[in-house]
Amino acid sequence: MKLRNRFSIMPGAFALIFLLSNCSDDEGVTPPVVDCNATGPSISLSTTTTNCGEDDGSIEINITGGTGVLDVTLDPQPLDFNFANNTFTDLEPGTYTIEVTDADQCATSETIEVGIAGGGVSYINDVDPIVQTNCAVPNCHDGSNAGLPNFTDFSQLQSRANNQPGGVRQRVKTGDMPRSGSLDAAEIATLLCWIDEGAQDN
Repeated sequence: MKLRNRFSIMPGAFALIFLLSNCSDDEGVTPPVVDCNATGPSISLSTTTTNCGEDDGSIEINITGGTGVLDVTLDPQPLDFNFANNTFTDLEPGTYTIEVTDADQCATSETIEVGIAGGGVSYINDVDPIVQTNCAVPNCHDGSNAGLPNFTDFSQLQSRANNQPGGVRQRVKTGDMPRSGSLDAAEIATLLCWIDEGAQDN
């Protein structure tokens, strides 16, 4: 049975609840016919960009129509984000889909892009010094450990410079990388920004 995160909007309150995705009506009870086109929710979205490497973008949701409690889902859900006052904040750049479902199971969705402001990070001048000092060190990502990618090879670093589980972006953001020591806030922002801009060999 799959659980799905939903953010339920109620008058004057906001709550995070978990709903089962495969619910059914009581046996023998015929649900009423609902005209979702007439009574269902509609939404419009607006965004603010995220500063490159900072994950501070936002999406504001304006909702009209719908009945009862309105459940709002965000896909994908970043590692860290907040939801209050009909606004998702602390968002990393990317494409998001917002879906709103009302008490009659009438649903609508919209997709929107959270862009990047700033940027201009150079791999050669900005990123490589951080990687060589903190990551491509003996018995880690320097090619001496057969179980780990060699980050002295740009192509191996580039192929892992993503926000997927185990990817460089996620591991740097959570502090799981580097294995020993730590990066300061400026170094983390530099790496995240370089990845967000496409992990270019520049």
